[in-house]
Amino acid sequence: MNALAIALAALALALTTGPAAAETVTITLTGVQARPGPIKASLNTRDQFLRAAPAYEAVAEPAAGGVTLTFRNVAPGDYALMVMHDLNGNDRFDYGVDGWAFSNSSLPMMGPPVFDERKFTVAGAPVTLTETLQY
Repeated sequence: MNALAIALAALALALTTGPAAAETVTITLTGVQARPGPIKASLNTRDQFLRAAPAYEAVAEPAAGGVTLTFRNVAPGDYALMVMHDLNGNDRFDYGVDGWAFSNSSLPMMGPPVFDERKFTVAGAPVTLTETLQY
């Protein structure tokens, strides 16, 4: 095979194996209380977990029973969901006051949340999670 043929084959392969497409992540929150204050959710990479400036954010008004939030165009990768029902409206989490949830809420949490226990992967298909708000 000559150099031109090899280069054309490499180009054809590169054009058909581009980056993975962005996906939709849909979060259903159960156990929501219809109380004042917004529900703020974020998807966070390992570097952003438990810090400001998450990768993706969504806000919803509380509704008794449940709320659904949708994140669109989420890049492939590992993320952890963090949710806060900001009951006192001060735009920060106050333990013992605000409602909260993390991804993989079925796992017990002893101490601060750990990214590797809360992560999920976005890769090649839409993601749907159901988590329960804790008050």
